[in-house]
Amino acid sequence: MWFPNVKKLIEVMQIRGVKVFVHWSVLLIGAIILLGAVEDAPLAFTVLGAYYGVILLHEFGHMVAAQSRGCAVLSIELYPIWGITRFGEPYSRYDYCIIAWGGVVAQALVAVPLLIWVEVFGYTRFQAVNAILAIFGFFSLSTIVFNLLPIRSLDGSIAWRLLPALFKRSTTRPVKREPGWRSWR
Repeated sequence: MWFPNVKKLIEVMQIRGVKVFVHWSVLLIGAIILLGAVEDAPLAFTVLGAYYGVILLHEFGHMVAAQSRGCAVLSIELYPIWGITRFGEPYSRYDYCIIAWGGVVAQALVAVPLLIWVEVFGYTRFQAVNAILAIFGFFSLSTIVFNLLPIRSLDGSIAWRLLPALFKRSTTRPVKREPGWRSWR
């Protein structure tokens, strides 16, 4: 009997020199949803794109924060309900906390203006635009709140250590270090 490689990742693009991979299940789930939504496939495609766009935006935030702290970013991986940014070992606890905040800050930079737009002007007459506003706005904000819970494997378990890390932060930093890599989760 033939079984697919359940760990199979497929490269879909590069962002700032970092390869972005999706798990095969993302493509399978997307195909099933699109097949089931034949009546309004463009809207279903828009919703799927926006949903995975939020995950990618979050991981992009981690990538930018890691690169700004001098860490090598190896890859971004997207799965059905989460993402992983793989990067080199941070120089300090402070850097690690900054990287943890990167994802939610990136989401907030997009979500807050969209939420303000919807509150001031309301939704449009176009379903696809409204779906993008809702997913990148309200859904993204709810995932920010959830992700900041201080639970292991969520960003909040690391991000909230920023205040103690500020007090223990070293003033000297090595020029560049890429000895190993660490999975974001």
